[in-house]
Amino acid sequence: MPDQHNQSENRVEEKKQQQWFFEARLNYFVSEIMNRLDIDDTDEITMSLKRAFQACDILHLPIHRNFKRVYRFDGEKMIADWKISGLACYLVIINCNPGNENVAKAQLYFAMNKAFYK
Repeated sequence: MPDQHNQSENRVEEKKQQQWFFEARLNYFVSEIMNRLDIDDTDEITMSLKRAFQACDILHLPIHRNFKRVYRFDGEKMIADWKISGLACYLVIINCNPGNENVAKAQLYFAMNKAFYK
């Protein structure tokens, strides 16, 4: 029995380490991206997030490794936010409305950087 208990503890510890590894890759907050791109419409960002989730789902990319729902205090009140990976940041921005000049510039930036890798 003690050996089985040690195996269980080892699995729990391994799972914690994996979770830490994936959470360490979540470097961006959606609210900060919205501010930098001057997006005030929460419906727009919600739609962009839904499209990013859909892209991950279709490509069989684990959503939980790229998106994490978090709650933050903005100095005045508690706000719901998303902490996201670099891939998720890319997916969110390319799914935003290019009618916003800052969004269009960010989308062009991603397109140009991709062209340099070919």
